[in-house]
Parts: sequence; structure tokens; C-alpha cells
Amino acid sequence: MPIKVDSEIQVLDRDEFQSFAYRVMGIIYSAHNEFSRLIDETPFKNIIRRRCELAGVAPARQEVEIRVSHKHFCKSYYMDLLLGHALMVEAKTVDYLTPAHDAQTINYLLLSGMKHGLLVNLRTPRVQKRFISTNLDSAARHRFAIDTKRWRGVNDASVRLREVLEDLLNDWGVFLSASLYREATLFLLKGFQSGSRRVPIFDGNFQAGMHDVFLIDTDTAMAITTLTDGDAEMETQLKRLLCHTSLRCIQWANLNHHDVRMATLE
Repeated sequence: MPIKVDSEIQVLDRDEFQSFAYRVMGIIYSAHNEFSRLIDETPFKNIIRRRCELAGVAPARQEVEIRVSHKHFCKSYYMDLLLGHALMVEAKTVDYLTPAHDAQTINYLLLSGMKHGLLVNLRTPRVQKRFISTNLDSAARHRFAIDTKRWRGVNDASVRLREVLEDLLNDWGVFLSASLYREATLFLLKGFQSGSRRVPIFDGNFQAGMHDVFLIDTDTAMAITTLTDGDAEMETQLKRLLCHTSLRCIQWANLNHHDVRMATLE
């Protein structure tokens, strides 16, 4: 299986989730009221897990591995807490929750096959909580269309990039994080997971500095995004970037939910 969770998973409907989540929130509120909100994330998670076990919410596990693989690529994610095989809790100790925290939680839900999760922030004077939900299942994530009308296989690396990305999408489906698709694609193309390289940025003949891009060939960069809007603005920015480098082109794929568009920017 390309995605494997190191635990049994029980999928709750909305009513079951809300009942379970409100019970757990009572435990979280109690811990937050008793302990300093300034303590780090790990002690807070240890406290919540132990108090859930004492309250009969079991099994209560931390750092549950989600293993994502494709051919010889493999990456692991870790849920902060998994309670009763059914409730994922992502616990943060940050100044405020951001859309990136929501996106991380949704990514874990999609990978694990669960529909609902709980995101909490324990740093603030009052606990911040968000119920995160998705209606997508694996079958829905595998329904997508790829538009390659603007794609050109300008070199062998570009041809291989398209093959690798389409193969990944057929295996994993869409809606996962852009960083996962990017990391896997670079690994399968280049044999390593950190593929950014620094290229010069020019203002005329003046070299203004260096900028990190994801190179798939000496003169070809790759960009993978998951934008649901603002793709026209992204294309403008990518073209502006390209114009001030010595690169030949940027091969860009935008995974907009069920609509995947691949374009060669020259």
C-alpha cells in the first residue's frame, strides 16, 4: 500500500466525532487551566495523553506514524495524538494558528482516511480549537483530469518529470500537500529529497544575488503548487523570476483539486 498508518483507524461520522471531541476538549481545558500555557508542546501532549488514559479514552497514542511510499521513495509523517483509534488531535504551542496548521491537519486526515480531526493551540490564554473536516475519500481523490496543452517536453528531464508526476498522482491521488509531491518527484528524478539549488538573479548584467529553485536539469527548473486561486498571478511571478535568471524554462504543475494543469514557462 502506498499509504500506511501504524494503527487501526476507525472513521467517525460527524455526530460521533463531535461527541468524542467535546469529551477530549474537557480534558484539554483542564490541563490548560492547571499548567502554565508557557510550557512546551511535548510536555503538554504527554499530559493530555496520560489524562485521556486515566479518563478511559484508550488507547491514547503519540507520534503515530503515517508512512507514504511510491516505488523507492518513502516519507513519514507523525500525528501528535491518536485517541481511541478514531480521534486525531494536532496540538500546537504557537502565538496563533495559521492556515498552514489547518492544511497540515487536513493532509494527515487525507493520508489516514479519517474525516474529522481536532486542532488545538495551547499557548494562548484560552485554548484555541478548530474542528477540521473533509468529505474526501481515496476514490474521490483519484478522480482528476490532467491538462497538458501548454506542456512541452523540452529535454529528457522534462519528459521524465511529466511521467513521474502523473505516476505519483495515479498512485496517491490529488489534494495532498504540494511539498509531498515536490519532494517525491525530486527524489524519483534526482535520487535525493532536497533538490533546491541556488541560481544567480540578474538585473541586466549585474548579478544581484542568488535564489533557490528546484532544478531538474542544468537549465530547467520545476515548480509544483496546489493553488485553488491566484494561479494567474503565480504564473506571472514565475515568468518574472525566469526572466532574471539564465534558466531556459520552468516546468510548472498546479494541482487545483481535481484539475491538474501542467505548463512550460519559457
